[in-house]
Amino acid sequence: MSRHPVGTTVRAALTEQPDLHMFCTYQQDDLIELFGADRMVRLPIAENAMVGMAVGMALVGRRVLVSIARVAFLFTAFDPLVNQATKWRYMSDGQYQVPLVIRGLTRGDEHLGAQHEHSAHSLLSQIPGLVVAVPGSPNSAAGLLATALTHPDPVVVLESPRLYTPDWQQLPEPEPTPAPLPFGVAGRALAGRDLTLVGIGNTVALCLRSARRLADHGLRCQVVDLRTAAPLDRDGAAELVAAAGPVVLVDEEPRRSSLMCDLGMHLVQAGAVEPDRLAFVFGAAVPAPASPVLLAPLLPTVDDVVAAALGLLPARSGGDGGRAGRLRPA
Repeated sequence: MSRHPVGTTVRAALTEQPDLHMFCTYQQDDLIELFGADRMVRLPIAENAMVGMAVGMALVGRRVLVSIARVAFLFTAFDPLVNQATKWRYMSDGQYQVPLVIRGLTRGDEHLGAQHEHSAHSLLSQIPGLVVAVPGSPNSAAGLLATALTHPDPVVVLESPRLYTPDWQQLPEPEPTPAPLPFGVAGRALAGRDLTLVGIGNTVALCLRSARRLADHGLRCQVVDLRTAAPLDRDGAAELVAAAGPVVLVDEEPRRSSLMCDLGMHLVQAGAVEPDRLAFVFGAAVPAPASPVLLAPLLPTVDDVVAAALGLLPARSGGDGGRAGRLRPA
């Protein structure tokens, strides 16, 4: 069986960068055998200590890749991340850099509950000095991680568990190769001219599935993958959507303080879309229940996205005044 592109990227970086170390609570034996236990460091489940050690190593010239398993665990390490890693370049007037990469899983189909499943890209994007990469496909996960592993500043890579399942085998891979991808550059995951669906992370796949459904209505949908929450490619997204009709912005996070609200305001101010041709589909502001039955109605679905899209096309939707379908409460 072929190796996942992210695994290939990690091995390539470890081979090419002898000063790269990896912290993890479950190191793979083959990586320890290849690169040694001094570089592949097994640590207890103590994210605050892991990130603090990594910041110290980065300040003395090492590069560290920290795997914290779940992004929700990163909240226990906010002091070394927010007050140290993202501040040293600024406070030292560029004398110090912190080349630190943190990987964490977001939300998939494992139903692990509120303390394990979290979508945090909008929250993390508000931390100055932090790059927040949110890949929407297997190849983009590898490409963004490859860029992160050569970046001079701290980067958090938020990966969906679905990127490591057969889930993507039924979808077109938007990125032709796992080559490095630039930060702050949105990509076109699917070409179309009738309307645009914009997603990030998990909602890229959701938008691609919704585009298939909308094709049954005779609509050719463009799908845009934002790729990074910080920097957010507002101007690039505006350029992409300007030539493709109405726009639906789709996010698993709740409406309140969502980066999609920020992006939507920019699209209107830039003249890329009229306000009455813009719709949002959000997740609910509720912790993730472990029960699949309780979780399902809290997250955006294909039905939600299709209803929002058709609601922007009165001639096709029965003239509902352009209202989006089942917008989630903030």
